[in-house]
Amino acid sequence: MARILVFALVIIASLPLQAQEFSLSLGVYTGVAGSFTSDKGIENDPRYEGRFETKVVPIGLNLGIDFEGFGLMVSPGVVNVGQNFYVVNTQRGQDGLREIDLRYLSVPVSFKVNLVRFYAFKLSAVASIAPSFLMDGREELSHGPTKLIFPSEVYPMLPSTYSVEYDGVLAPEVDHYSISQKKDFRPVQLFAGAGFRTEWDPSNHWRIAVDLRLNYGVFDPRSGPYKEKLESTVGLYETATDRRDIFAQFTVGISRYIEFDNSDKERSRKIRGSSKRFKPTQYPGQRVRVGKPKE
Repeated sequence: MARILVFALVIIASLPLQAQEFSLSLGVYTGVAGSFTSDKGIENDPRYEGRFETKVVPIGLNLGIDFEGFGLMVSPGVVNVGQNFYVVNTQRGQDGLREIDLRYLSVPVSFKVNLVRFYAFKLSAVASIAPSFLMDGREELSHGPTKLIFPSEVYPMLPSTYSVEYDGVLAPEVDHYSISQKKDFRPVQLFAGAGFRTEWDPSNHWRIAVDLRLNYGVFDPRSGPYKEKLESTVGLYETATDRRDIFAQFTVGISRYIEFDNSDKERSRKIRGSSKRFKPTQYPGQRVRVGKPKE
């Protein structure tokens, strides 16, 4: 976390602070996120059905600098992505769950442009890029005794406990079948985001922010070697297709901010004046009085 804050300070220090007015803020945020996994293999597989659910966004930090009309933020925090899918039988009943759970330490760098500003209220459009470092990752499947529609190419590799019938495959109970582990995912992901942010200053030093943003994973979250292994072999419950993680994030934060005005600094510098001794201007022919005037 210390390295992240140093990185944020370097970014802010590189900004053109010669702007007439700006403010610095530091605060915390939290919220909820809804994740969607785009994977044609899962979407076209009759054994699975999408399930929507929200995940908590743990408390993160927000460091920002605001100028007149635009601003920059660095917001390190933990994000949980990955969608869960129901395991459905031949009658479309729900008999289990396929869980995809990825946890990242994400460092979004965001640029915002003010759309509306009214007294202490601002509405801004936000764009961000977020390098994200994998903390934990897993993909597991569990279901009870059921009948599923397996692809025909899987039949030769079915275990002896699976029984092929005319309308499907009788499968025994499966508990936490591991499809992929942390080592099977990319260690670094990149999320591109866009959305809107509102900020309200209830006092001269406190700021409340509400942020709604949609984030898209630039890379397939699974590693190259793992995908090559899927393409060379037939998996019992998995398929080798491209995948992307998308999540919408709604957060609420509070920050302490300080405003700066460079014109005030210039004014105070002029008031203080020079440290040199004052010398009156002399003109040609002018005699300078050196003694006391006669009474």
